[in-house]
Amino acid sequence: MGDRHEREEDNRNPMRRMHRVMKIWHIAIRRLRMWLFRWRGGTRYVQTFPSPPLFQAVGKLGRSHTSDHLGSLFFFAVDAQPRLMVELGTKGGESTRALLAAASITKAVLLSVDIRDCGQLALPFSEHWQFVQADDVEFGRTGFVEWCRSHSIEPKIDLLFIDTSHMREHTKKEMEAWGPHLSDHATVVFHDTSMGAGPYARLDGSVGFGYDNERGVIAEIEELLGRRYDERSFFCDFAQGYLIMHHPSCNGLAVLKRMPQPCREKA
Repeated sequence: MGDRHEREEDNRNPMRRMHRVMKIWHIAIRRLRMWLFRWRGGTRYVQTFPSPPLFQAVGKLGRSHTSDHLGSLFFFAVDAQPRLMVELGTKGGESTRALLAAASITKAVLLSVDIRDCGQLALPFSEHWQFVQADDVEFGRTGFVEWCRSHSIEPKIDLLFIDTSHMREHTKKEMEAWGPHLSDHATVVFHDTSMGAGPYARLDGSVGFGYDNERGVIAEIEELLGRRYDERSFFCDFAQGYLIMHHPSCNGLAVLKRMPQPCREKA
């Protein structure tokens, strides 16, 4: 009945009929443009490195389990205005490169600690780099302060990047060992916060494969902050004196930035 009434009204009013036709036409065109946008890859995003130091450091690297986060790591490292940065877990030096690009701008020292011998890596801006082969938990507990003293560096960390075993108990021990060395305005960055059951997606739509860490890293962050998070989502929060941002792609990256004391008291 309703459709018949609409048709009768359209027949009596040509302008009304034209308006309805134009409305349908615009809807069809919009849907076509949306389909073309998706078909041309508009829902996928590439990462570029306009900063010359960052491009020199990571511009020729391919996709990896960390690649989505190299620009973010550089950003937060420069934002921390560090004198000393510490990287736990070096392996092939991909994240090390991004941190060294930041160090070249801020004139910071980057100390990398890995149980494997990574000291022979050929890295850009290596004049800012120090490497120690050690168990990162044990070194944080007993060796870090002495190492700083021997290098005339204040044992206060302005940026701590953790990318080691990705397991909860180890992450807990790392925070217990290294937490006391954080400066009042420190930024702590955790990789592998959203590993899921193995497969993971990058922002460009490609898929990689890792392993299930049983929510190890994000579970420790939850305990630290007294929160419960959906690690499959992008989120921001403010808890326990930390400003938090989480990126779920490429195995996940969580950034925790210590806020000034007045802000911490409101958390």
